Amino acid sequence: MSRPKAFTLIELLVVLSIVALLTSILVPALNKAKLKVKGTVCNTRLRQLGQIFKMYVDDNGGQFMERGAGYSEGAVSWFHCIRNYHDPGDELLFCPLATVTQDKGGRNPNMAWENTTDLGFYYEGSYGINLYVAKEPGDPEFWGSPYVVGASYVPLLVCSQWKDIQPYPSDEPLPYESDVWTPGPWNEMRRPCIKRHPPYYINVLFLDFSVDARTIKQLWRLKWHKNWPAGHPLPIWPAWMADVPEP
Repeated sequence: MSRPKAFTLIELLVVLSIVALLTSILVPALNKAKLKVKGTVCNTRLRQLGQIFKMYVDDNGGQFMERGAGYSEGAVSWFHCIRNYHDPGDELLFCPLATVTQDKGGRNPNMAWENTTDLGFYYEGSYGINLYVAKEPGDPEFWGSPYVVGASYVPLLVCSQWKDIQPYPSDEPLPYESDVWTPGPWNEMRRPCIKRHPPYYINVLFLDFSVDARTIKQLWRLKWHKNWPAGHPLPIWPAWMADVPEP
């Protein structure tokens, strides 16, 4: 009775080589597919947040919350203002690419923020509000309402390292890609200027409640407040932003 023929060493090496080749092809493709799915989830969550903000505004005379200061109940704590419009455990405040805070090991650009309000409520998230959308009576720069001309060019919420952004046209980006946002009041554009969605995008919820991706250089060309100058000189881009197309 003949013995079953076994694989030779050469045949085993050929099989292993083929497996290694297929792995090198499939793993990057799978990773890319996972990133795309997470980008879609991020887009969906921002749309849901847009509908929540619309409900909040319609329940409050067509107006956003006031800006507030520190960790008060105003726009600086927007997540607390909308707490009654969604389930606090639904992960809606997180971009799925940034769910871990810095204290727990999260790193830029995939880092979430954490915040405790003046009332002692603890929150985590990875979107930041444009503070200029707030209601600020007597200040000509603040929008106050989503029902304005040009709303489709005004950021409401963006992927961000911090919960809020109040930028200036002269703000400069982070010197290095791995840097962390800096406390205000200057250079707050550094908070959303992160390559969260490869290769160089973030997702933006606009004031008309639409959602779209923007390159991080395009942030300087959005209309953050009413008097934002369209032709203001752009900053000198650091080396880590060299691959980003000009806005």
